[in-house]
Amino acid sequence: MYLTLTLNPSIDYYVNLPSGKKLITGTDDGPAVNRSVKENFEAGGKGINVALVLHRLGNNSAKVTAAGFEAGFTGKEVIRIIEQDGLISKFIEVPGNTRINLKAKDGNGVETEINGSGPAVGPGDITRLIDTLKKTDFDTLFISGSLPRSLNSDAYSVILTAVLGFNPEARIILDCEGDALISCLKHKPFLIKPNARELAALTGMKINTSSPLNDIREAALKLIRQGARNVLVSLGENGAFLLTESGEYYHTPGIKGDVISTIGAGDTMVASFIFGIDNGLDMKKALEFSNACAARAAFGEGIPGADILLEVLREFS
Repeated sequence: MYLTLTLNPSIDYYVNLPSGKKLITGTDDGPAVNRSVKENFEAGGKGINVALVLHRLGNNSAKVTAAGFEAGFTGKEVIRIIEQDGLISKFIEVPGNTRINLKAKDGNGVETEINGSGPAVGPGDITRLIDTLKKTDFDTLFISGSLPRSLNSDAYSVILTAVLGFNPEARIILDCEGDALISCLKHKPFLIKPNARELAALTGMKINTSSPLNDIREAALKLIRQGARNVLVSLGENGAFLLTESGEYYHTPGIKGDVISTIGAGDTMVASFIFGIDNGLDMKKALEFSNACAARAAFGEGIPGADILLEVLREFS
């Protein structure tokens, strides 16, 4: 059973400007007014996105639990949305309000994000979350996204120490950045999924964007030596790269198409990669499958629906 953690979820407010119109910012003379032609709200956060992909790949019948923190009326709306989508919710309530993230796309396809900070979370809240996880049935734990601003960068490692104490066979999947990820490598996660920019920041290595594959392999190997078992690197339009714990490395090229939005594509990739492995695909095929699912996410808005994901799955079954 899958469990995802989203410690800093959000309500994502998507706004589209008219075709050809650029986003205008204010000046010292006064504010600028932009008018949208389309808007919608979704439950946001990388762990929630991962949970939705897993649930939809399971033909909307897979039991996937989403956990984390929620606060205020926006937190209640996050829970309402994900439960309506069929997820099991085990979020812990904290004071304040769950953040709202503005995702604006102008009429030329240029994306701008303004992300809220979210509520303050303390050590006692982490203890309450761990107590909830102890009562949750799971064999795979996805930890995704940013930490609440009030927590130290080792908060994920603290959670993993506790989880592996009561569930030592749990398979750990990490998709987070910086010190939050580095502090977790000692727990030997089954998979980490940085993008090229994050990989360079994690390792201090320069990635040659004109011919990146050798650089990516060396950087990924550095993270494996620090404890990661497998490293999946998303490369956007250039596809994806995988270095396994047995030393195999694969690259699958990008899939051409009209990119509508890249938001959620990386979450789609990491979720579909694990789902592919769990449903009989070898590492190379799982890489190709996850790359295809991520492309479908980029060619649309938001997380792909079950019909789209299951169509891709049939191609690889």
